Amino acid sequence: MELRIRNFDSYEETYRYLLRALAVHEKLVPFLAEKTNAFNILVENFPKQHLKELIKASEKSCVKVAYPTLLELAPDYITLLLIGSEYDFKTLAKELKNYPQLNGLAVELIKTVQRYKKRTFRVTYKGKVLPLGLKTHIMGIVNVTPDSFSDGGENFSTKAAVEKALKLAHEGADIIDIGGESTRPGAKPISAEEEFKRVLPVVRELKKELERQKLEKVWISVDTYKSEVANAVLQEGADIINDISGLTFDPRMVDIVIKHRAPVVVNHIKGTPQTWRDMEISYTDVVGEIISFWNKQIVLLMERGYDDRSKIICDPGIGFGKLPEHNIEILKRFDEFRVIGQPLMVGVSRKSFIGLIYETLLNKKSEAKERLFGSLGALAPAVIGGANIVRVHDVAQTREFLAVLDSIRTYDPYYFG
Repeated sequence: MELRIRNFDSYEETYRYLLRALAVHEKLVPFLAEKTNAFNILVENFPKQHLKELIKASEKSCVKVAYPTLLELAPDYITLLLIGSEYDFKTLAKELKNYPQLNGLAVELIKTVQRYKKRTFRVTYKGKVLPLGLKTHIMGIVNVTPDSFSDGGENFSTKAAVEKALKLAHEGADIIDIGGESTRPGAKPISAEEEFKRVLPVVRELKKELERQKLEKVWISVDTYKSEVANAVLQEGADIINDISGLTFDPRMVDIVIKHRAPVVVNHIKGTPQTWRDMEISYTDVVGEIISFWNKQIVLLMERGYDDRSKIICDPGIGFGKLPEHNIEILKRFDEFRVIGQPLMVGVSRKSFIGLIYETLLNKKSEAKERLFGSLGALAPAVIGGANIVRVHDVAQTREFLAVLDSIRTYDPYYFG
């Protein structure tokens, strides 16, 4: 007799394995597949007074409840962990309906499971379609700035920026992200007028060249937090607004995104580029805080009349008001972000925390452009964890890396029977 571990990445893979490899009866397969798809659900701000009812319902559904031992010393609202499988959580939701005070939890349990399981998305805008899930899409960076941390000054003219963007498109970029203002720590903000001068001509000329070279499928994104700039570039043909502030620096940005019905990247940020060097950066739970921020901004957009939730792309904002250890924790726990049920984006390319790892572990100082391998290594856990779009400087190399990683990530030996 020999025993070993056999894990599965998804319910679908488990389903096919049971049906095709083990020849389990088809009526039992859905039940067993859900039982093997185990994960944990963290519940915050749960009313302590209803814990007994939750435990009773959990015992009937095989869900384990982890909660503070000294309940008499705990606050009225506590944090607890539900441990079980997809099937167990669905059963628990049914049991909770017997307790009127916990009906809300039952509904949220089902929603949480459904969002976490969602792996494919379809972003559309003006006839363009970005199918996310099977292949990891690449966003190539073009900085039209004199002072960006990695490539400042290289593409400062319209001609150079357009040439750079076209090069990235030919190398395999699905999206070109054009930025006119540096957001490195300590960078000084620029006026909307100056950003207009830098970005608008690039968007205008790039759109013409993409059409001329039959590269219309390539999306144009603009990295801006200013509503005036966003409005202008969307009128000129941009497809996505990538707001590093997550719609917080300029309250009018929400109205512009809604007006154009444009896809938007909601990036998490704490502080500003001008305050990062001096502020004390701390989190109780960095992943939890990011998810809460995203939920708040999604609700804001939808309540104000945004037309399609699937066009809201969430980015945890690596380095945007985070210490190196926060960045590493985000990458380590990236799969937890899937609970938001939205397309996920990540940008780690050439960032300083990679240089710090080089220096600490390899005793090697590095310039930003010397961090390619570290950037690819940092991408791996994010992509495996569910990142749909990666924002990078080195498109050709990243494309080759992702070809292999995506093949491994999506491989299912039982797909074809």
